[in-house]
Amino acid sequence: MMKIGYDKYSVDESLIYSLLIYARDRKLKLIHLQKKDSQFLFYLPVYQRYILKRWDYPYQYIATIGLLKYIFFLSRQHLNFIGVLFFFISIFVSSYLIFDIQIEGTLPEVNKSMMKTLQKENIDLLKPLQSYEKLNDLLLQFKDIYKEKVEYMNIYQTGSVFHIEYTKRRQETVKKDDYRNLYAKEDGMIQSLDVKSGHILVKKNDYVKKGDLLVENTIISTQNKTKIIPVEGHVYAYTFHQYEASLPNKKQDYGEAFYQLLLNIRAQIPTEAVIDKENVLQMTSTRSKITLKMHYTLIEDIAVKGEDNEENLKARNMHNG
Repeated sequence: MMKIGYDKYSVDESLIYSLLIYARDRKLKLIHLQKKDSQFLFYLPVYQRYILKRWDYPYQYIATIGLLKYIFFLSRQHLNFIGVLFFFISIFVSSYLIFDIQIEGTLPEVNKSMMKTLQKENIDLLKPLQSYEKLNDLLLQFKDIYKEKVEYMNIYQTGSVFHIEYTKRRQETVKKDDYRNLYAKEDGMIQSLDVKSGHILVKKNDYVKKGDLLVENTIISTQNKTKIIPVEGHVYAYTFHQYEASLPNKKQDYGEAFYQLLLNIRAQIPTEAVIDKENVLQMTSTRSKITLKMHYTLIEDIAVKGEDNEENLKARNMHNG
């Protein structure tokens, strides 16, 4: 029977996670892994040393020993071995399972509802961490469910912790007649109109620029008299935007980096906006960071009120009777 020798190596503690991933992918038999000061020591069968040489990070060769000597050494150190084994099992488990769910918001009923929704989606303690695609879908779903109560929301994971952050929507005051005109707050192409009161000056597919008058408070009666009326409604338009996000380059999977950046970018989009088109402009990688640039066509309510001349308008309206 052929005798098997073992090489003894050491590696800096900051590289241990990369080593474990490499060992898993290349089926390296790391034996008797233990921590000593700022180093991790381990044994590797001699016939696998050529695989370790292909690893991209520095390590230190210490010595080569025979099989019998290694078994004797291991029998004296079995307690350390078991401790290290359980330590790395805990690291492995914590990198794949959810150990805490944190919902940061000020509405208790919303927090409770969100937790129930997460459980329906099989997201709970000791359940698998979610992919970036799932987080992205969940963010869109939650934005739609809670759009009446929530103004901003973000969903993400850090380590084994699942996070939801949101801010509540500001309460609207009691409505009263508002005579101010509606103007375009940004450039866009008219998609649809929902105007309850006012004189509409634009139509579908018109291109408008920021500051253009959309709905005015003045109409001409059949008696050729000018009448001031309240203005109320929404003007929806296609708007065009570029967003950008970056993250540190840690040699992570490019696909995972893309979905994490996409999630960060989508969190920047206003809650009330609807995504019509989504296009990748550029994804770049440097030694320090990975950057994603996206172009969006959104459907937004671009109408905003002009200067408040309510009292003057009311007086004119009463005068024209």
